[in-house]
Amino acid sequence: MKRTAKILGIVACVFLTLLAIGVYGLFHGYFDHGQFEIKEVQRSPANQVAILAERSDKDALGGLEYFVITGNRVLSPTELRHAYYSDAVVFAAESDCLKLRWDSPNRLVIRCAGPTPDRDHINSQRQQRGAIAYENIPLK
Repeated sequence: MKRTAKILGIVACVFLTLLAIGVYGLFHGYFDHGQFEIKEVQRSPANQVAILAERSDKDALGGLEYFVITGNRVLSPTELRHAYYSDAVVFAAESDCLKLRWDSPNRLVIRCAGPTPDRDHINSQRQQRGAIAYENIPLK
């Protein structure tokens, strides 16, 4: 009886550990087989980097998505994948009209150089007063 309980306890611990690893991987992009590509990089005078990247889905379950991330260096495609699933994304939309520029050392301007994207096609939009500005993009 003791031996059966011990084996069941070990099996339960292994199962819960594998479940936790799977959930972590799911929410951090480890199972995302999409392609991540940098489209534009802008450096600020304060040594910050704004990256405009594209995520495309080879399985055709989703379309193209363009997203903006800020940081202190340019990221690799693997790092982009993990950043896409974190809170590092400043802006994400299904529109390819996006352009970036630093208005000042700490103020990023994200603008659409084409038709204004529909609010329904904006997936994420961070609003930090004084740090991020949007031009020709509706606030969500």
